[in-house]
Amino acid sequence: MTKLHAPVTRRQASILSFVERYTTAHGYPPTLREIAGHHGIKGISAVKKHLDALARKGRLTRKAGARALQIARTATRTAVPPSAPQPEGLSVPILGRVAAGRPLLAEEHALGTLVLDRSVVRWSKPFLLKVRGDSMVGAGILDGDYVLVKAQPKAESGDIVVALLEDEATVKRLERTAGGYHLRPENAAYRPIPLTKDGPPVRILGKVMGVVRLPHLP
Repeated sequence: MTKLHAPVTRRQASILSFVERYTTAHGYPPTLREIAGHHGIKGISAVKKHLDALARKGRLTRKAGARALQIARTATRTAVPPSAPQPEGLSVPILGRVAAGRPLLAEEHALGTLVLDRSVVRWSKPFLLKVRGDSMVGAGILDGDYVLVKAQPKAESGDIVVALLEDEATVKRLERTAGGYHLRPENAAYRPIPLTKDGPPVRILGKVMGVVRLPHLP
């Protein structure tokens, strides 16, 4: 899987999410003590280690100062005047609710588009899908993230996929089991979804190739 970000631990994902929410609400990032207090961490040395790890993984940047944290941005919405040259990028559709029986990339599914660098998207039929819920936090995919997906009808065991369960798109890891396959969440609070003949109809929509974090989008 092409990684726009290196994977993070569950604690790192929680800290990153808190920094993001706090910054959005207050207009500036939290202090180390505020991060420690929110997560029940005693002392700020452990917080520093998590932040250093997140910085190494490209998730945020740290500078001198009590509130010198900045969430890394992997992509931005681009507004291009009609007279300006087109960017060296690819317009990737952002999908909303995906309906069963309709073409995946049908125009009515798109909520908008995002211009991404072509060095990131090197395959045909890319799309973005907003993640809802915390079932994939163990893979570094948080509530509100956008997964970058390569549309394809098949996947291999171990791939993180977007699957259509009846009329609801879900992001899970596809795994082979003794009885066939299941869709496994990356959160112990959730149970795997077995893929059986008697279960709900399932269709693989694509393979997740990366994660784009865009807190400025609704």
